[in-house]
Amino acid sequence: MELYNENIARLIQRSLLGELTERERQELEAWLKDSREHGVLFNKVKRDMRVSVESPVFCSLNDEFAWLKFKTITRKRKRQVVIWQMLKYVAVIAVPLIISVFWYLGQRDNVVKLASRSSETIVPGESKAVLVAADGKIHELNGKQEQQVIEVGEGVLVKHGGSNLVYDSVVAAEHENILEMNTLRIPRGGEFQLTLSDGTVIYLNSATKLKYPVAFNGKERKVYLSGEAYFEVAKDVERPFYVVTDELEIRVYGTEFNVDTRGKGGVRTVLVNGKIGARDRRGKYEVLMKQGELATLDRKTGEIVLREVDVRRYIAWKDGFFAFEEESLEEIMNTLSLWYNVDVFFQSESVKGLVFTGYMRRYSDVMDILDAITDVVDVHFDVNGRTIIVSK
Repeated sequence: MELYNENIARLIQRSLLGELTERERQELEAWLKDSREHGVLFNKVKRDMRVSVESPVFCSLNDEFAWLKFKTITRKRKRQVVIWQMLKYVAVIAVPLIISVFWYLGQRDNVVKLASRSSETIVPGESKAVLVAADGKIHELNGKQEQQVIEVGEGVLVKHGGSNLVYDSVVAAEHENILEMNTLRIPRGGEFQLTLSDGTVIYLNSATKLKYPVAFNGKERKVYLSGEAYFEVAKDVERPFYVVTDELEIRVYGTEFNVDTRGKGGVRTVLVNGKIGARDRRGKYEVLMKQGELATLDRKTGEIVLREVDVRRYIAWKDGFFAFEEESLEEIMNTLSLWYNVDVFFQSESVKGLVFTGYMRRYSDVMDILDAITDVVDVHFDVNGRTIIVSK
């Protein structure tokens, strides 16, 4: 069977639209089975279509990830007209992409190399953490463990199951006069969820450390963060909640926000709901943040800069997505290195400044993401073990 002709392009288009007849489906399947290269190309086309289409869908819908729900309702008759209109729009984009990527078929060696390039040792992050209890004991936690009880201090028990660690408020209340600190460390390639004794829920990203008391006493609640975490703070008007980093202190009374201390430019805090105050650790001044604002502490000047943003870009990681918006390749690869636990090497400084916009699933194969970036940006990736080499 020919590597490529207009009929195959038409069949791929109709397949993406879901309009194949039984005879056409059999013809396309025969073409796919005829050569491994055909399967590689077909998957390539689907990835190209995804990168081109997901971004506007992601940005245009009111619900943060309603486009996922969009996919789940394609079988519902009442939405049939809208869905098919969208799919036809997808097809308009997909057909040029189909044609543009068929050059792979003319370079057999490159296609085989692409197909055989193994990423088996590079897997997405998973639920795992290391808990250092008040008595110094170390507990390895992961998402595969069943429900169990762990002693994290003198008479203090917490529940661990799957990706969650929960401090019981009743047990903690008995120890509120004793300041016992625990530390939860999330390694590269990990994530975890923590519920504090006051009911505050915290989502911790890769390469993050959080130090916190097993029970809050006194007139305030204070935790210490290095890395990135999303907070859903339990409301308590009498006891403000503080998130302390090396450079910034955030004062909260009950709200949702994200803090990232790893940014190249400085600590970034984005407010999703409620109201918080952010001040630099030198105590020069405090700024009050409103919903939808991003506060960035400039490490050079010590100034806290506020601006309105689309918060989805900054909290997408919590819901299983990468959201890159005109982001430099250096920042993107830093994010990927933490989540996939890989090392990144740039062959030239100029490559670091290239920018990319894309919305992709956080649990995808790393090669899918690298290929998506390659399709948009003039850059090349080589994978050697757990090292990714970036070049022009």
